[in-house]
Amino acid sequence: MTEIQNYQQGALSAGEAARLKNLRDALQAAHADFSLLAHDLPTRSAQDGVEQGFGALASMAPTFILRAETGYLAAIIRGDMRLVYKKIKKKLSLKNISLATPEQVKLMTGAEVGYVSLVNWGLPTLIDSRLAELDTIYGGCGVPYHTLKIDPRDLIALLQAQVFDFTEPKV
Repeated sequence: MTEIQNYQQGALSAGEAARLKNLRDALQAAHADFSLLAHDLPTRSAQDGVEQGFGALASMAPTFILRAETGYLAAIIRGDMRLVYKKIKKKLSLKNISLATPEQVKLMTGAEVGYVSLVNWGLPTLIDSRLAELDTIYGGCGVPYHTLKIDPRDLIALLQAQVFDFTEPKV
């Protein structure tokens, strides 16, 4: 089922409207179970998603852009977890890994930090195994005031993402 709600349509730039259309078209072509949700308040963090009523913190799925010696990666985790760089480095045989700078995030994704899409074509994507256990997740779609609701299995298949444990509970 695909549900598209767009309360902010008039406020979208041409680039943002095109980004949403391209994302919607790709998800529909992949027969993904998703919704694109529009809302009146910005959602820049997992906690913002909880406060706006999307669901539990565990269902929020922030996307982090990481920089390694091999290039950039997208890492998607549960909102109640935090990245463990050591696990990523070990699994991917990397020496160094860090968060990309806000400027690098914008360059690699076209979005500001806080609005990075769950779908970033051309970036290898890592999805934490705990996120893959859920039926529905909520994350960015690259456009402020919009959120992507999707079945994580569809996201994994669409992105051909690597799924493994690379997080730990927030303290």
